[in-house]
Amino acid sequence: MSDDSKDERPDFGSADSLITIDIDAVIANWRALDHQNGKATETAAVVKADGYGLGALRLGPDLAAAGCRTFFVMSLAEAVALRAALDGSGHDAAAIFTLSGCHAGQEADFRAHRITPVINSLEQLRRLMATGDDWQVAIHVDTGMTRLGLDRVELAALQEMMTGQRGGLGGVTPCLLMSHLTAAEDPKDPASARQLADFRNLVGLFPDAPASLGNSAGTLLGPDYAFSMTRPGIALYGLHPAGMDAEGAQQDEAARLRPAITWQARILQRRTARQGDAVGYNGTHVCQRDSRIVTLGVGYADGYPRSLGNRARVVVGGRQAPVVGRVSMDSITVDVTDLDADLVDDAGHATVLGAGYSLAQMAADAGTIGYEILTQLGQRPARRFKGGQKRETGA
Repeated sequence: MSDDSKDERPDFGSADSLITIDIDAVIANWRALDHQNGKATETAAVVKADGYGLGALRLGPDLAAAGCRTFFVMSLAEAVALRAALDGSGHDAAAIFTLSGCHAGQEADFRAHRITPVINSLEQLRRLMATGDDWQVAIHVDTGMTRLGLDRVELAALQEMMTGQRGGLGGVTPCLLMSHLTAAEDPKDPASARQLADFRNLVGLFPDAPASLGNSAGTLLGPDYAFSMTRPGIALYGLHPAGMDAEGAQQDEAARLRPAITWQARILQRRTARQGDAVGYNGTHVCQRDSRIVTLGVGYADGYPRSLGNRARVVVGGRQAPVVGRVSMDSITVDVTDLDADLVDDAGHATVLGAGYSLAQMAADAGTIGYEILTQLGQRPARRFKGGQKRETGA
């Protein structure tokens, strides 16, 4: 465990907790995945949901500066904001794909902001064809998710359209064929092999379009899943998709990913509780001995999961201590009885996520996945970016 006591004291400013995003870690993770892919495969970056909660408009330009040429977001709103950030930083050649496609009434904005839609249905495709304009689109085929993408019936209809109409799809040109893996984080699940076989059969239908199947977990499965492009998301931000379930080779993969986030909270109060005292709402923790309790300025209003009450741990001066009692809207309580009293008295903060208490562990303790932890981070904590093109700056 790293020694948190050696860290510089965080500048909370007017906030009671601070989230620090390490841009260099995100770039290092992208480069590592890109190196694994090899020169024949492009490594895109999935920065939807505001870069999984870490700041797409800051991370996108830095990833582009590192060599990333293609980005995926979910909605047109995300794409327009990212386009402005990329253009404003000199990366106007970068491609942006929207995973939800182009919806009725959005066509002009797609063209104005140079956004490429991912086509999930024939309705979307026919609507773009009807405009009479030239369009570059990605074709998303469902190979097992039963979520977005063309199903078997729509795919057969698309094949008929492509062969029975001069010019194929009129002004619409597929520039990418893609599908999405359902369980690639579990190497024992046979679904990935089935989807791989199905996708290989589809590639021949679009000989002029690059193909993409691998998400983060698919990228880590190896070259069979690489095709022309991979689309890593959560791995860019330092989390192996398997989380705490990673085993064998996955543990080595997880160790090579650099965590990109540290979350620290101000110590608001130190107090001594007597044996038998109840801590927090509804007294879910009762002290079994005279105890030292510290209160930290972070709670569920900040995105700290309420389910972590009586489960999580924090790090004070390089030592772990348990969260006791319920998580409140604005605070959590921690039992530091077993820590050196001088260490606690000297500490001004605790690390609630980061070295000593990982994202994978927090997610497991909260009964969820790391994706949800990151994307539910609140707006109240102060934010600081370190590394990248601009050093040590605030949000």
